[in-house]
Parts: sequence; C-alpha cells; structure tokens
Amino acid sequence: MRDGEPDAGWDEWLLQAGGHFLQSALWQRVQQALGYEVLRARSPSWRWAGSIRSGRFPQYLYVPYGPTATGTYAEALHSVIARTRARALDFARVEPAGLDALPALSSARARSARSVQPRRTWVLDIGADEQTLRHGLEAGHRSRINAAPRRGIRVRCSRDPTDVGIFLDLQRRSAARTGFVGMPDGYHRTVASVLMPAGAAAVYVAETETSALAASVCYDFGRTRYYAHSASDPEQGRRMGAGPPLIWQMVLDARARGQTLFDFWGVTLDDDPLHPWAGFTRFKKAFGGRLVETAGTWELPVRRVRYRAYSLARRLRPRQGSAALA
Repeated sequence: MRDGEPDAGWDEWLLQAGGHFLQSALWQRVQQALGYEVLRARSPSWRWAGSIRSGRFPQYLYVPYGPTATGTYAEALHSVIARTRARALDFARVEPAGLDALPALSSARARSARSVQPRRTWVLDIGADEQTLRHGLEAGHRSRINAAPRRGIRVRCSRDPTDVGIFLDLQRRSAARTGFVGMPDGYHRTVASVLMPAGAAAVYVAETETSALAASVCYDFGRTRYYAHSASDPEQGRRMGAGPPLIWQMVLDARARGQTLFDFWGVTLDDDPLHPWAGFTRFKKAFGGRLVETAGTWELPVRRVRYRAYSLARRLRPRQGSAALA
C-alpha cells in the first residue's frame, strides 16, 4: 500500500510494533487538514508515513518518528529514498524511533540533523496504583497537588475543539512575557478539529472561579498519553502552583482509561541551568519516570547539489531551542 487513506490495520500494526502517534492514521489526517500531501508505504515488517514540505526551497519529505520497523530498517529507508526521488524532492528527513536504526542510517549515508521532534523524552509508567505514583513525586510537586483544592484550583478536561482557545490565550499571554512563540493558532485549531472529535486529543485547564491559570493539550494513542503542549498565565500560573495538579490529573485520567504510559515529550540531558529546556526538564522529571532515547533526526540527500546549498544556509541560521510537533 502507498497513498490514499491508510487501511484499518495501519494503527493496529503500528501499536503492536511500538510505533509513535505521529505515524498514526489520525496524524496523517491532521497533516492533510493542514494542507500537506501525505505519502506512505508499508511491508509486513515496516511502514512509514510522511508529509511533503514543498516551499520554493528546499522541498523535502518529513517522516516524524518514523519509519517504524520490527526488523532491519534498511528496506524502509530505501523505500523513503525511492519515493523522495520519484517526487523530485531534495531530501527526506526521518526520525526512526529505535536506536537499532543507526546501522541502516549509516549504510544509507544519512546526515545527522538538528532535532525536529526531540531525540530524548521522559516517560512515566502509570500502570501502578495511585499511591505508588504519588510516592514517586518530588516533594514540591506533591505539595502543590495537595494544596490545589485549598487554593480553589480545579482541573477539568475538555474534548470540545473550541476550548483550545483557552490554551491559545494563555500561550499569547506567556509569549508576551517570555518571548517564546509556539505553533500558530491555526495549527492548534486544525489539530483540535481533527483529533478531539475522534477522542484522540483533549485540553486540560487548571482554573479558579475567575480565571484560567494553565492549560495543556494531550494526545492519546493506544496505551500512551502524550503531553504535547502547555501554557500558563505568566502572573498567576506559577504563583498558584497550577502546573503540577494539572499534569497530575492528566496522569490519573489516563490511568483510569487503562493507559500505561505517560510520555512527557522532550527533555535534555544537559545540566546547564541556562539550557533552554532546563526548566521544563526539571518539571517533568519531578513526576518520576525514566529516560527514553530515539535515533534522532536524520536527512537522506537525494538532489545533492541543492541539499548542499540548503545545508550551508541552515548553518547560518540561529539554532532553535524548543520541542516541536509537526
């Protein structure tokens, strides 16, 4: 199978192989709703889906957290290269989830690239009972979770796409203070309009009777809940300690749904307190959990002259420092 709609067995195979939500049939639908053309291919032992990013320059195929393979990655990467060449694209950008993809990437002469999706994530096993999960919290998080009811903070979950507007308002307010600008409003509204009616996404809001303090967007795929985007009020969010009870409710609800993993998305290994990810890495690790490392982001050049020009231009651009979904 190549293009068209993925068949009903696409996600079933992906889940059994430990594949990522960004390779799912629903995420492919999101990409199409965002205006991208989606390509896909599969065999009994691998599959991949990616979107064509086709500005004037460069033009490339992006396969987020893929291909997924149950054996060698060599055939899957060959398929990606062949489709990229057939569409006259400059290169393919891939992010195989397994470290065992590294030999095949080397054989394919892939070039290591700046991360798009994070190479490292922090995962909490949530199959344990609530008391065990609470015991794994650092003291500061546990204190803020316990204090939330006394401070008048309640956390609610919504699968109404219009409620993503609460998150967007908080993101704008936070950007005005910190200077960090996340994905555009239209992106989030499109994602919500596709995923929320399908039960694959939700927005959680920590609020008082008078205002929203923080909001987070999560994705659900099989037994994993993904902590995708978050924003808080720059004045009240931290002062009221809204973040820990917000995430804690997301964890408890995922556990009640029968899910067993909570994926916090990107973290850094760098202990430098000035690292752009240092603050939210500490925040995520304070819930307990373990580090999971992927193969990283790699590029497979096809039109080599254009790819060299692109590589030179990219080296002259400032490095980005935030986790991203695409």
